[in-house]
Amino acid sequence: MEGLLKDLAHLNKMLFVVGGEGCVSEMYSDGETEPTFYEQWGMMELKTWHFHLNMDLVKNAQFVEAEDHGAPLLYYVRFANEAGNTLLRCYFPNPYMDDSEEPAPFQPEKLRIFEEMRDRYVGQRDITFVRRPKER
Repeated sequence: MEGLLKDLAHLNKMLFVVGGEGCVSEMYSDGETEPTFYEQWGMMELKTWHFHLNMDLVKNAQFVEAEDHGAPLLYYVRFANEAGNTLLRCYFPNPYMDDSEEPAPFQPEKLRIFEEMRDRYVGQRDITFVRRPKER
């Protein structure tokens, strides 16, 4: 999972969302951040924000294509613990949104980034691909 987290950190304009229930914290990557790992801890640090992720708790990761209310689809990687709780989500730049997060014509080059990363990692140790319908 460390290799996947490193590759995600090297992508520009990734949105990292920590947590999943009740409270979340978000940060955009600059594409130049190098996560560090010490014992079981993975740390990602930007200029004004950082997080520590206990890698021992990460039991699986999913590449997710999810229907959404705002954009037609969202693309992200979800790291989860053994109980299935979300620890960290890493959103790829949305191919249906411009750089200001406004609706835009479909941008296939943004989708290619997700697809290439998905094709590289799915099938490795507890990494899968799922499609999620819109929550009603």
